[in-house]
Amino acid sequence: MGARGSVWWVAILGVMLVGCKEAEPRLEQIEIAPAHRSCEEGDACGVVETSCTSQGCKCGVAVNVAHLLDYQKQLAECRGQDELATCDFDCKKPFGKCFRGACVLTSEPPELFRRGRSVQALCEGSRGTYVGCPECPPNERCESCRPCVCPSSHRWTTEGCRAVVQTAARDILIETRPSVVTPSDEVKTRVHNNSKRTIWLKTMCGTPFYRVRKKEDAWEKGYEPFHEVKCRLGSVEIAPGKNRPFVVDNLAKFRQPSGEAATPGTYRFEVTYTDGTDSFRHSANVYSTPFDLAEKLSSR
Repeated sequence: MGARGSVWWVAILGVMLVGCKEAEPRLEQIEIAPAHRSCEEGDACGVVETSCTSQGCKCGVAVNVAHLLDYQKQLAECRGQDELATCDFDCKKPFGKCFRGACVLTSEPPELFRRGRSVQALCEGSRGTYVGCPECPPNERCESCRPCVCPSSHRWTTEGCRAVVQTAARDILIETRPSVVTPSDEVKTRVHNNSKRTIWLKTMCGTPFYRVRKKEDAWEKGYEPFHEVKCRLGSVEIAPGKNRPFVVDNLAKFRQPSGEAATPGTYRFEVTYTDGTDSFRHSANVYSTPFDLAEKLSSR
């Protein structure tokens, strides 16, 4: 083959070696050292993306801000400055927070934590419904923010939803008789306050029995009197250990939200009560014993 042929094969081999080197797979993501995710209470945490691909990006990893700049530089190098792309979607957990010694991702901005605890966890763990603060900029403290909706008997505090109405519904007994009535019959009721606190019952037209619930698959269909009925709203007071009788004689006036009359079935009264003060700013509901409504009573 001679010297000329040898040189030709060496050149081809060199080109192949160069081609193999250029074909090496590019780095897909940067690695985050576990030690750089550690933090102490009060440390700030940031979020760094880890994907080196230029089309779109993955959600990031929470790291201690002391190392955030170094990882951002690594990310820029592995992507290439001219290929650096912006995410075309929003991460569900875009914030970093120091939690129990480690930086973690969270959907809540850092200001929505109380003494290191998540507001969402505080809210949902105390009977509340977490709504966040959509009206507030994510990185600004919103003084008027109420991120948690509490039951009507509770109020929101930095410790979660806390009961304002201290009397439990189980301590209020509401009797009804007879057990079967027609729309024209009277229902005799008696409210027993078996608690150690004074309670107030919210009334309309002098009676707390202006709402009923019909039992279908559950106690879910609500009935109220005619919309034309206009009476002064007030309250009645029942001292601890006392009871008070009421007579309900307007069953024929109860209407569904659609305006239709109450139909035969099993019902119970829904009563609104409070304690401590009769302002009803905070209140709870209690239900009577059930009774049956019939078109007419059997002659048997």
